[in-house]
Amino acid sequence: MRAVRPHADGVVVADVDEPEGPGRVLEVVSSGICGTDLHLVGPAAVGLGLGPVTLGHEFAGRLDDGTLVAVDPSGPCGTCDQCRSGASHRCRTGATRAQGVAVDGGMADRVLVRDDAVVPLPEGLDVADACLVEPVGVAVHGLRVADARGGTVAVVGGGSIGLAAVAAAADVGADVGIVARHPHQQVAGERLGGRVVDRGEYDVVVEAAGTEDALATAAQLCRPGGTVLFLSTHWTPVAIPGIVAAMKELRFAWGYTYGTHAGGRDVDDAADLLARTPTIAETLVTHRFPLEEAPEAFRVAADRQAGAIKVVLEP
Repeated sequence: MRAVRPHADGVVVADVDEPEGPGRVLEVVSSGICGTDLHLVGPAAVGLGLGPVTLGHEFAGRLDDGTLVAVDPSGPCGTCDQCRSGASHRCRTGATRAQGVAVDGGMADRVLVRDDAVVPLPEGLDVADACLVEPVGVAVHGLRVADARGGTVAVVGGGSIGLAAVAAAADVGADVGIVARHPHQQVAGERLGGRVVDRGEYDVVVEAAGTEDALATAAQLCRPGGTVLFLSTHWTPVAIPGIVAAMKELRFAWGYTYGTHAGGRDVDDAADLLARTPTIAETLVTHRFPLEEAPEAFRVAADRQAGAIKVVLEP
């Protein structure tokens, strides 16, 4: 079968063995390209010492019994203190089992998934769009961590995570502003319930761009005593805007992937949000490519100026 794997020059579509081992076989229908994937290819892949792992942690498809599902790609051990306390997303060794990073992910014709990783699709959510459950789950979880319900929220960054945060914040009744670099990202943010801003004060400011400039903007927009929520991944250290943060006594919080709460799982909440709000998928998914065109899909995904938000591979 076919699988997308990192290479020194980008990605390649390789012929690999059929998946075998514990778990269930999923026939992949949709697999999204994430900003993390872009960091795991080319010279970065060599520098990180990645082995021959199939990429893809945002994916959905059909189980061997025909059930359509999305997938939680995390790999909690279930036995460490974090897992036992209900915070399995903070599993101490989870990164060693994360699909698409440490073990084979969903950019393939088929992949093995754990029984407890499947996310049943609610009525109204097309499996072709269900690869969005993972990134929307990140936004849902982060806004829950920051307790953004009913307040004011600004989002700095117009990629798929930032725009998912706009949609998730609007869904919990927040008044939402967005700071985005490119015009198509600004239009997308407005479609999802935000308004383009460059000033103001907000209870929660989501840093979703992963840059030092974005963090400085987030600190400026945050009200005194407010919270800066990181939903971005910083691949290199960034400087905290010290004097602004100190004078405002800002709180800094991180939302890491998605977890569980008294009412269930963040990923199930994300699937429900996508089913209730079809505009999210219509807005976020800008390009679809067949699996064999993965190198071109990665090139498009890296070119934000050309209008890409979420690029999806369809085996």
